[in-house]
Parts: sequence; C-alpha cells; structure tokens
Amino acid sequence: MTTLYLGGYTTDQPPATSGLARVSWTHDGFGEVERLEGPGDPSWLVRVSDAELYAVGEGDPGKVTRVRPGEGVVAEASAGGQGTAHLALSPDRRWLVASNYVAGSVALVAVGADGSLELVDELGFEGRGPHERQDAPHAHQAVFLDDERLLVCDLGTDEVHEVSVGDGRLRHTGDIDLPRGSGPRHLALAPGRDDLLWVVGELDQTVHTVRRGDGGWTVAGTVSTAPEGPGPGETTAAGIVVSPDGSHVYVSTRGTDTVSVLAGGEDGTLTLRQQVVTGHWPRFIGWIPGEEGRHLLVAAEKEGSVDVWAVDEGLLEETGHSLAWSAPTWVG
Repeated sequence: MTTLYLGGYTTDQPPATSGLARVSWTHDGFGEVERLEGPGDPSWLVRVSDAELYAVGEGDPGKVTRVRPGEGVVAEASAGGQGTAHLALSPDRRWLVASNYVAGSVALVAVGADGSLELVDELGFEGRGPHERQDAPHAHQAVFLDDERLLVCDLGTDEVHEVSVGDGRLRHTGDIDLPRGSGPRHLALAPGRDDLLWVVGELDQTVHTVRRGDGGWTVAGTVSTAPEGPGPGETTAAGIVVSPDGSHVYVSTRGTDTVSVLAGGEDGTLTLRQQVVTGHWPRFIGWIPGEEGRHLLVAAEKEGSVDVWAVDEGLLEETGHSLAWSAPTWVG
C-alpha cells in the first residue's frame, strides 16, 4: 500500500478549512480520502516523507508552511510575493524556493535545524512578452540543479532564469531565451544528465528541448502538444514528467484535455508518439511514489478527479482507477 497526499483549492467548499488530504493506493484502487489539518488552498506540495510535507498557498503574500500529517502546520514563513504557485527543496534540504507568479519573484526560505522556516531573501525579475498574459514577469517554477544553482521558469518574460544560492542570497546569473509568446511554465531535467532539459510552453502548447553546449543553453527543438490546434476554449499546456530512463516525456494540456507521450532521442529531440484524453483541465501529472515509470497520476482540476494510468513500453493505458477530489492541484 502507498500513501498519497493531495493538495487543492478546497477551502471555499464548506466546511473545509484545509485543502490538504491523504489517501491510500493499491493496485486494487484508492481508499477513503482523509482530510488533514493544514494550509488553505495548497497549490503545490513537497513531500519529504510520510511524516513531513512542505506546502505553499496563493495568498497576498503567499505562505510557505511545514506540515506534519496528524498535527497540522508546525512552521510557517512568508513567501514574500503574491500568487505563490510552486515550491522547491534544495538537495541538501537547507533551502526552500517559492515561485511567486503574480509578483514575478522567487523567495528563499531557510529551513532551520529545528524545522523552523524563515524568509531570508527575495529576487524579482524584469521584462514582458507579446502575449496578453505577459504584461510582467510571472515566476512559475524553480528547479534545483544542485545545492547552489537553480533554474526558474518565467511565463511572463519567455525566459528560464539562472539563479544561484549562496550565503542566504539569491543572485540572477543568466537567462535562457525561449521562443517569444511561448510562456515557459515548468521544466524537467533529463535523468542522469546535466546538459539536457525540456520546457513546457504554456501559452503556445509546446515542449522545447533545451541543450547546453560550449556557448551555454540553447533551444534545440520544439514540438506541439496540440498538433490539431487548440481546444474549443482556453488551451494551455501544464504539467511535465520524464520516465526514469529518459526515453519518454509526458505533458498535459488543458483545453484539449490530453496527455501527450513524447519519445526522446539520444540528443533529446522529441517525437509525438501518443495522445490520450483525460478529465477536464489536467493541471498536474506525476508518478506514484515508488512506481515511477509504471503508474502516472493525472489530476484534472475542473473535472475534480485524480486518475491512474498504467505505462507499458512508454505508452499510457487506462486502469479505470479514479478518485473524486475537488479542484486537485497536486498529488503524490
């Protein structure tokens, strides 16, 4: 049996005061959902263990919280800016970096030896893009490369920012330029490599292969997650995960309500291999812990469901296992 944690926009549904819950999973399906004490509307979680989680909430300012299931919030710090959408933990577990979408900034939160949390620095970005949603920077995700270097997807400026962490300070050290109007939302690193990653373009429904050479990072290829065109309403790409062996990249697209299965070549170039239809608005996708590369979770925010897909030689197959949970934004 595996314990999964859920985050979502549920505090506007009386009598809920927390958007945090947990549920058991076996290959026979899901157990009963248990709502937990925790923060309101946790849009992103970082799972440290069964006994410890970190979460962010999209307030003004946003908050970073440390949660012990069964006890609730045991530590809290400001995320500095508004609209906190993502949280990343450094490999050495000394730092948390919160991405503030509305504020266009990232915040550095120190994790104390006693488990306390403290906001120690915030770094804002500048710029804009051609799309109507790109009137200002919009930091959407931070990914650590190692204990002191990270990459930040900025949907508002069509850049992935290179940032360093040292002595409790955030420093903007460079930028990776993405195609104009693409709106980089999330990225995923190639397993076992430090010269290859893939970036989701939320606004133009694309995935970009980005490679690092002697001249730095450059876009080496682009594929569409909506080859037949956008859906009937708003259409935006969302989540991305990579198989443990790096052979396949999976990307969700809201509006078309699909997950694209992209086969990766040795040089990282992608080819669309399969598309499956999911619940409405698949905001988040991720592996079941301990079953990476074998079972994929798809959280459909507007459908109010979490579905499990089996993976066979890279391709997705329906399992029929689905969990009803209002407005899910994270599961794992």
